[in-house]
Amino acid sequence: MACCTSPYSNEHSRLQVVRWWTVAQCGGWLLGLGLLLTLWWQPTLGLHIFWDVLIPVAPALVMLAPGLWRNICPLGTTSQLGRRILTYRGGSLQPQWQARMGLIGVLLLITLVPLRHPWFNLSGTATLFLLLAAGITALLVGGLFSGKSGWCAGICPVHAVERLYGTRPIATVTSGHCSTCVRCTVPCPDTTPGIRHGQGHSTIARKSTRLLIIGGFPGFVLGWFQVQDGSPILEASTWLWPIGCMVISMVLWMLLQFVLPKTDSRKVDAIFATLAISSYYWFRIPALFGFGVFPGDGQLVNLNGVVPFEVFNIARIALVMFFVWWLIIRRPTPKPWMYKPPQVNTKSKPIVISIGLAP
Repeated sequence: MACCTSPYSNEHSRLQVVRWWTVAQCGGWLLGLGLLLTLWWQPTLGLHIFWDVLIPVAPALVMLAPGLWRNICPLGTTSQLGRRILTYRGGSLQPQWQARMGLIGVLLLITLVPLRHPWFNLSGTATLFLLLAAGITALLVGGLFSGKSGWCAGICPVHAVERLYGTRPIATVTSGHCSTCVRCTVPCPDTTPGIRHGQGHSTIARKSTRLLIIGGFPGFVLGWFQVQDGSPILEASTWLWPIGCMVISMVLWMLLQFVLPKTDSRKVDAIFATLAISSYYWFRIPALFGFGVFPGDGQLVNLNGVVPFEVFNIARIALVMFFVWWLIIRRPTPKPWMYKPPQVNTKSKPIVISIGLAP
């Protein structure tokens, strides 16, 4: 299906919209800087803001409005600084390497998330250095490769989750980073309607990413909530629960792929995406208010003994029903996360570095 055309056909109007996005990006970037300072000076407060406020909102935002999130993400903004301030275009990225960078992002995700229990959930310093490392990496790969191919559509660990949850966005927005399209990655995750894992040039890396993030993520999320904060990094259960449940989930997904017709592949993916986000909020919402599997872990406010637990049961059942409707039952017209910006004149495009083997 062809990409949508931006409604901002008037160049002046389009540039004004981009300026508004720039204001929002600056605000998001300053909030990110404020979070880093809070983690340094008031680590307990910083940990609550990041892990117990921002992160719980992220999956729902990515599911409903991935384009909005990708426009204002502070790390995404950081990755584009070289291109937008220094007008540096970067080198092109071959499809094979694009897929490999996506796989690296998924491997980073399933490595770093279990480390929340022994380190990041408990230490403001550890979380601070994690975010600083992510910012430096985003800046470097964003400068090395053209457009958003290096970070936002490449090695960013969150990008795989965006593709998992964001197949049915509520709205399409104008790109806040790309004033012109340089075809940095094909297919473009931002402007391809109904983008999902597996689209594009088929490679072992892309198939592995699809297996891990679609097949394995529901089990990974479920297993992660069975581990207590403060568990030693070398303790078997710290890794056995999330990775073990992930393997079981992958096996189930592969069996369904083998048994069911290929025409049902998209629905199976939607079911597994629903299982993943439902598992997250099924455990996360009670934990935020003192009703978690492990009392005190991931707690924002303790309402235990103040609000009946049945209230949270009703809330999470309602959320699961909403996710089932949104990701499985609903039949929206496929739409992209963002409108496609005007394509750059390839005749005047400078020579760029090519990474990887030529096809």
